[in-house]
Amino acid sequence: MTKKNLGPCAINECNKPTNRFRTFTINCKNKAIAKGTYDYFNIEIGLQLCHDHYLAICEPDRHINYNEKKKRIKNNDKENHITRNRNTTNYYISDFQKYIPLLTEVLHKKQRKEHVGLILNPAAFKVMIEEADPHLIGFFDMMVNAIIPTAQRNMFANEFVLNIGMFLDSTGSTNEAMDAMHKIGVSVCARTVDLHKTKLHEITNQFFRTNSNFLYIFNVDDFHSIKEKRRPDTIWLSTAHHMATLVCKQVISCPQLPINYNGASIHNPVIVDAYNINYRLIHKHYGTFDKSYTERKFQWIRQKTEFTDFDRIELLTVHSYDNSIVEKKDERSMKNVRLIDMKEQQLHSMQDYIDALKIILESGDNNTHLNGYIAPVVADWPARNLIPSSIQSFIPILGPLHVSLNSREQVMLVHYSFFKLMLHFLFGERVKLAKKPRPWRINLLLELAYSGWMKIRTTIKNKFGPICKDIEYQTVLDLLDNIIPATLDIYAILFRSGSFDEYVETIFRIWTFALRWKRKNYNKAPLVFLSDIFYWEDIDHPFLRAIKTVLSNFNDYPVENMHSKIRTSISINASADYIIKQACVIDEFKETYQTRHRYPYTPSKLDFLTNKTSLFLLQHFHNLYQNQYRSHALDTKGKKKKPTGYYLATLDQQVDVKILPAGYHTGHPPKQDVCDACNTKLSGDSEILICGHDRLQNGSNELTEEEQEIDDNVEEE
Repeated sequence: MTKKNLGPCAINECNKPTNRFRTFTINCKNKAIAKGTYDYFNIEIGLQLCHDHYLAICEPDRHINYNEKKKRIKNNDKENHITRNRNTTNYYISDFQKYIPLLTEVLHKKQRKEHVGLILNPAAFKVMIEEADPHLIGFFDMMVNAIIPTAQRNMFANEFVLNIGMFLDSTGSTNEAMDAMHKIGVSVCARTVDLHKTKLHEITNQFFRTNSNFLYIFNVDDFHSIKEKRRPDTIWLSTAHHMATLVCKQVISCPQLPINYNGASIHNPVIVDAYNINYRLIHKHYGTFDKSYTERKFQWIRQKTEFTDFDRIELLTVHSYDNSIVEKKDERSMKNVRLIDMKEQQLHSMQDYIDALKIILESGDNNTHLNGYIAPVVADWPARNLIPSSIQSFIPILGPLHVSLNSREQVMLVHYSFFKLMLHFLFGERVKLAKKPRPWRINLLLELAYSGWMKIRTTIKNKFGPICKDIEYQTVLDLLDNIIPATLDIYAILFRSGSFDEYVETIFRIWTFALRWKRKNYNKAPLVFLSDIFYWEDIDHPFLRAIKTVLSNFNDYPVENMHSKIRTSISINASADYIIKQACVIDEFKETYQTRHRYPYTPSKLDFLTNKTSLFLLQHFHNLYQNQYRSHALDTKGKKKKPTGYYLATLDQQVDVKILPAGYHTGHPPKQDVCDACNTKLSGDSEILICGHDRLQNGSNELTEEEQEIDDNVEEE
């Protein structure tokens, strides 16, 4: 009988080497819709698919179910083995409780009264305690059986001692120490550990060969050993090692995506498409940035936008990459994440990134599964700028974790004086605020400031009224109601909740902050990201649909987690080769044996600090109310140009213009207590925008001053 399915495959530019084809039926379509893979490829019923694409679209979880079944059987065997040991142990519990006081009395008598030295020989120790008290006969054997697994050749016992050996190696134990632990039966020898390390690279290669039908998201980042020695008698100023770390995350729910779709390449031909960005600013985001982020968030909630409800301590530890924090144990899980390799090199040039990406291309079966398909690289700004588009598979994407971390840090640096006053009010004058605080301290102060502000927000706004244009009041209002919540939510809530549209809009908002602050790189990086997103939307590329569906997977957290683990396990004398060896095993074995610790502030303590922050803000706004319209621009010596500095009366200091709202960065800064357009007294029909300018509540739909300024700055960047 003649074979019906002869091809070709309906997927554009399919290059799968196969002669097996399957018909796309209504049953297959229903399976794809149920498993979330149909949205990526709009395939008509009756067309044919190659066998690989048929499995990726209709049955993406076939191998997963089989592997889970094998895992379940193995776990059941393990549980049965543990239960047998537990039952044996329970039989001896009462004996242990009876014998421990007897053993304690014997040891106390021998060492304290008879001054017998330490006995290290097990046989001699057994004879000694049994002669001292006949009731202890057999107790030493009972202890040995409790400590050392009875079935030392059992597969679970072998895996257990191997894990202990890998852990000892990751903590820097010497070969002699591991061999000593091997002799007493609780670990493998040092040679076994070294042999197992050599297998890890092959395990990674085998993983890519057998799991080639899924989307992989890569992280490329630089690691440097901060534990370094500085010796004045050497020609080198620093002994820190610089590494390139490559990590990948498997997205099981998403199949491979083609580079070219409907004749259009995924690579944006323009780095920053100013026209496209300005078009969407005018037609989609008109009026968005006139309101504060808090007001915008209230609009999203009224429109039934759902955000994941995260625990408060979870939000505070979002930039604490230490995976030993108890409250973050689940999120720190590195499931479906693999370390590809570490290489001693820097990531400062295009050639550096090309050398690093070669490691990915050489892994697996030379990674032929990337031929014609996308490999997203989530990284910081240099990667987006330095990864060449000529390497077609790699698509650099701005890392959300770095956006959040750098924007929060910049808020603290720009508004340092305000947060210094707040810190002293909360913790006392003796507590010092570093010039560049650590991330956990920044997160705590920002969270307390916003939580305290939300308790008094309505009261303060009613007190100052709707038309107060005092410079310092508008500055603090912009900080508490706009800047802080946007930087807190961009990664911790919006990105991790998968709220794509809100995330993109807030990236746009944070770019306006970076533009004010003149923040290097981040006054350009968000524009590149937005330009790519809008380009993929215009060509209707399936990659954009994948981002919207599994947004939280496009994360740079895995590589930061890996770096945190490595730093906690290396010493000041660690060589580059040793660090690389540690990285190969640490993710698999370190988490099992490490000591957990908790976040230093409990929920009740945080509630107390929030209420205390509200008191600080009430006092600060009281002083602002007393000093209304005493703040002013500094003299520009008669030259007709906009001021570059201002005097803030409540802080009693001169500040740079970058602290002030967006309106003060335009060619026509807001005027205090009068209308910006006609210089007349403000009326009840006016409203003050978050930028500091005023506008009639029923004004025309024209671009505001700061929106026109943003439009111009997009073209300049």
